[in-house]
Order: sequence, then C-alpha cells, then structure tokens
Amino acid sequence: MSAAPLELVYAPYRLLFKRPFGTAHGLRDGTDCVFVRLRRGGFAGYGEATLPPYLSETLSSVIQGFKNHDLKLELNGIKGAKTWRPNVGSMATRAALSMAYYDLITKEKGISFSTEYLGLRGIRNEALAMVTLGLTELADVQAALSELPATEVLKVKLSGVGDVHYVKEVLRFDGRKLFVDANQGWETVEHALAVVDVIGDRLVGIEQPFRKDRWDLHGELQRRTSVPVYGDESIQGPEDLERSAGIFGGVNIKLMKCGGLDVAAEMAVRARELGMRVMLGCMSESSLGCGAMAQLSPLADVVDLDGPWLLANDPFEGLVLDEARLRCTGTSGFGVRPVQGWDPGWIPIVA
Repeated sequence: MSAAPLELVYAPYRLLFKRPFGTAHGLRDGTDCVFVRLRRGGFAGYGEATLPPYLSETLSSVIQGFKNHDLKLELNGIKGAKTWRPNVGSMATRAALSMAYYDLITKEKGISFSTEYLGLRGIRNEALAMVTLGLTELADVQAALSELPATEVLKVKLSGVGDVHYVKEVLRFDGRKLFVDANQGWETVEHALAVVDVIGDRLVGIEQPFRKDRWDLHGELQRRTSVPVYGDESIQGPEDLERSAGIFGGVNIKLMKCGGLDVAAEMAVRARELGMRVMLGCMSESSLGCGAMAQLSPLADVVDLDGPWLLANDPFEGLVLDEARLRCTGTSGFGVRPVQGWDPGWIPIVA
C-alpha cells in the first residue's frame, strides 16, 4: 500500500429536482447534501451525505463530523476495510466517509466493490428496479409519468388524502406493477386495504403506511394482506430490524439511516435470515450514493435508487438502467465517476 498521505476535502451542494417532488412530508425542489473526497496518491474515492429536511442531521452537523474525524487511520487494504468503523456519531457523516473509503480502496486495487469486496461475483441481480412518481396534481399525472424511465415497477407516493382516486388515475396511464409509499401518512388499516383492493394483483409492496411507532397497525395490516409491508422510518438500523420479523414483511435499507454500506450489507443478509424481503432505498441521492447502494442489488428484491432520474444537476454519471436492471458502467470502485469538469469548490480538512 502506498505511504502517500490521505487528503480529505468536502463540498456542500444542493441537488435540484427536475420538477417539485411531493411526499406526505411536503413538497420540495431539491435536497441539500455534502460530497466528500478522500484522495491518496493518484486515486480518489468519493462519498455523499444527503440530507432531506425531515432528518435531524444538517449540513453543519455533517461537516463538523468530517472535521472531528481523525485521518490518522490504519487503512491497510481490503482486509482492513472490512473491520474499519469510522467513529462518528452522525449516520450521514459515517455513510459518506465509509463510502469514500471503500471507493478509494477498491480503486487502488482496481477491483469492483460488489464482486470482489462483497464477494457477489456470479450472483445474478434479480432485484426489480423502481422509479418514483411523487405526489402530483391529478391533471399533471400523465405528463409526470411520461418523464420517468421504463422500469418493471412504479413507486407511487401517497398522502392519505384522496389516495384511491389518485391511484385510479395512475392506473389509467401506466401499466406497470405498483409499489405504494405513504410515508407514515395513513391512519387506519381499512384505508390501506381500500388502496390494496383498487390496485389488486399489480401491487408488489406497501412502504411505511403508518407512523413509525405504530408497530401494532403495521403488524395488523401485514396479517390481513399477502402484499409485503416494508418498514422504512420504523427500521433505522440493525436493532430495529431484529424486532421487525413477524410485524413487517420487508425492510427498506438506506445508507443515511444505517450509517454505511457495511451496515447495509449486514442488514440485508440478516433480513433474509429473518424471512423478510429486502429493499434498497435512497434519500434522493445522486448517481454516487445510488451507485454505491446499487452494489448490494444481488441481495435485494426491489431497489428504489431512482435519484439520478429525478435530478436536474446530478454531478456523477455511470448508473444506468439496462433491461430494467440497475447497472454501473465502471469496472472499479462503485462504477460511477464525477461528470467531466465538475468542480464543486472543494474545501480541505487538515488532519
């Protein structure tokens, strides 16, 4: 391993949506994030901390986490990477730092993170890829759908108000299987079952229909339908996952919740052991964050990593839809790269 010093820099950035994106949390035009670059010698690894407004973490708290991090680490290749745990309190900070580290290490070795580091070579990616239709005015549904790429599954955001009518409008214009996400916006199991009944056998999943603390309602809904109910806000990390079996049928794993690719991979494996389905999600990350998470696709049933298709200013490239499956075009690291000429104004952190 090269003895060259590590250089850590960061850059605040705002990812902008092509059109305003609506959920039960509200309407927004973009997402604040912080990119980080970890460089050694001629190689650079990149990480991303994406911070939608409903998270408690902020740009300043994530940046402070970078500044508090000790770069005097034992970064001794792939073997060391598997036991490396950045000691920071912020999940988003940890996710970005570990992402940059794994990207750097695998680029130095000239290997793929998925096939070589995770050992997923030869495992076929069967995960269904989704793109998301945010909450949209009824008159604009057809136009919004026309802007989305072709996938096997369409994810539809719902709010708890007028959902049945809204879903019927989506069904008029789109023939894909549906996955609905209420973002904690529903209040009764009966409301949920009415939506299930309208969609019928085209429904492949329901995500976080009730408040995150209403495990009773989620368990009741799962008992009354064969459609998997996926926990998102209710399942933040490994401890929540352990108590989820028998209540939720699946888990939505996100880097900004669990704190990094290493934890995400462990949760995906454990969910399988618990008999649960696995969904890989994002918080509207760029092609970097989504491309990093896409490395776990062979461990998943569905992937909701559509951030790049919703963004107007994605600064990374290389994540593509290939026959309705997500694929990264590069051969080392995560297989994604910065757009040529992109310079966000990197700010150095002195170790």
